[in-house]
Amino acid sequence: DRAIPSSNIDLHIAHCSRNLEKCKVCGDMIHKKLAEEHYLSTHAPVSCSLCREKMDRGVLDDHKGEICPQRIVTCEYCEFPLPAVDLLEHQEVCGNRTESCHLCRKYIRLRERYRHEMNCTGISYIAESS
Repeated sequence: DRAIPSSNIDLHIAHCSRNLEKCKVCGDMIHKKLAEEHYLSTHAPVSCSLCREKMDRGVLDDHKGEICPQRIVTCEYCEFPLPAVDLLEHQEVCGNRTESCHLCRKYIRLRERYRHEMNCTGISYIAESS
């Protein structure tokens, strides 16, 4: 941004009104020849490459990272990567699988493993082995 000498202000105004236009979306002054390119690259709706939903370009990254039903997430029980839309059903099944507790050797559902291990003393294993 430079100051325009008062002797050139009329020429400046004529040049700007002939060559520039104000973007209707963001208010930036854009060269008239580049107005369509500006709109398409900055403001035009875009489609998510994962789910094909159309949205404003400004929310695409948040959508793909946190909202898109086709974004890849990881099962908390088996660490298998899958689309977010399938996660609940997968974890319902996966969380019901059992594994042996490394402290007491009891078979524990995976969805209950953390709570079990926080409270497990391993005493059941000792009592059962005697």
